[in-house]
Amino acid sequence: MSVIKKSIFINAPLEKVYNYTTANPEEWSHFYVNLTGPEKLTGKGEAGTVGEFKYNMLGLHFDMTIEVVESKIAAERALWIGNFKGPIFGTQRSIYVPKDGGTELTIEIESTRPESILKRIANSLIVDRMQENALVHTLENIKTVCEGE
Repeated sequence: MSVIKKSIFINAPLEKVYNYTTANPEEWSHFYVNLTGPEKLTGKGEAGTVGEFKYNMLGLHFDMTIEVVESKIAAERALWIGNFKGPIFGTQRSIYVPKDGGTELTIEIESTRPESILKRIANSLIVDRMQENALVHTLENIKTVCEGE
C-alpha cells in the first residue's frame, strides 16, 4: 500500500473550494491530473455518486470507477472521501480547513497496485513518484481556478 499526502493554501473561502472540487463530478477531470471523463455518471457529487472515468499513466489508459463515500461541509471543516477502483484501487480523503481568510486543502491518497500492473508500467517507486507529482499539480490546478475566479 502506498500513501501520498499533500496540502496547499488557497486564497479562497472554504465553501468555494469545496464546491468546485466536489459539486460537479463532470468537471473533476478539468483539475485532476491524468483523469478523463466521466463516461458514465450517477449522482451529482454527493455520497453515493458513482462515476466511470479513464486514468492515464505512462501513456496507458485504465478504466477507473470512483464512488463518493462521504461529502459534507461545515463552517469549521469540510470532508470528501471517495473510493476508486480499477488497476489501482484505494481511497482519497480531501480535508478542507479555513485558514487565514482562505482554505487549506489536504488530499491524502491510499492506494494499492496489483503486482501485474507494476510489471506492465513501472516499478513501485516510479509509480509512487508519478502519483505524488500528479497530486501536486492537481492541487495547483485547484488553487489557480479558485483564486482566479
